[in-house]
Amino acid sequence: MLLAAIDNGSLTRAGQIYGYTQSAVTQMMHAMEEETGFPLLIKNNKGVEPTQEARMLMPLMRQILNLEEKLEQEKAEILGMHKGTVRVGSFVSTSISWLPQVLEYFQQNYPDVEFRIEELGHDEMIERLNDGSLDIALMSDPGSSSIEFIPVLEDPMMVVFTDKYDLSSYDYVPVDVLRDYPFIMTYREYDSDPHYVFEKAGFMPEVRYYSRDDSAVLSMVQKGLGLAILPEMTLEEVPGRYESRMLDPEAYRTLGIGIKSMKEAGPLTRAVIKYIKDNIR
Repeated sequence: MLLAAIDNGSLTRAGQIYGYTQSAVTQMMHAMEEETGFPLLIKNNKGVEPTQEARMLMPLMRQILNLEEKLEQEKAEILGMHKGTVRVGSFVSTSISWLPQVLEYFQQNYPDVEFRIEELGHDEMIERLNDGSLDIALMSDPGSSSIEFIPVLEDPMMVVFTDKYDLSSYDYVPVDVLRDYPFIMTYREYDSDPHYVFEKAGFMPEVRYYSRDDSAVLSMVQKGLGLAILPEMTLEEVPGRYESRMLDPEAYRTLGIGIKSMKEAGPLTRAVIKYIKDNIR
């Protein structure tokens, strides 16, 4: 409950998640502060935040909860059942393309499994995997990183444009041609794959607007505000009034599963990973 209050910045929201009133949550926090011997939460204009002392305890608290969850999963596996909670970080594109299939399978076969899903940026997912608040992340290859990465598929990166721009004659658009066009980009910390295309080409085009959301980028493209580099998976799920072409040289993002450590993963987390590896195409 304490971590829920900290993660959401609100005692009320923490109570809603677990079915308690704010008054009950406040009493719990007071009891916990009496037990620890020092304050754990500070009220601010937006809600609550952890004290410095609470920040020191948070990694161990998350470790305790993760081990408790793993214990429950191991017990369930011994009984021939799958129960528990899987905390998933995801891009918008993988939320649309992958998660419905995963959720449908587990709902039909293991209805006692609960999924908690958060749509996050690339850097946020790495941070949350490392601090233990996510079990897995559906993300692109982080390269050299503090987490483990399991590749699943290669997703082509496409240049997207409207008839305002004279690129439709190309079968494959040379990357070097794009230096003369305005672009709309996702923020690098949210999705770095479009940025890698230009880093490899040795230049960065004029960027007029940034967004966290591929759909928002695509909407601006359709208004003729600029071009974009977006993954094919996003374009398949969001049709509209635009054209797209492969790049020359071709560019891909490697999509897969991020996890802090397979060795430390519980049986339910491993089952979700296996299902995605075996069934997502």
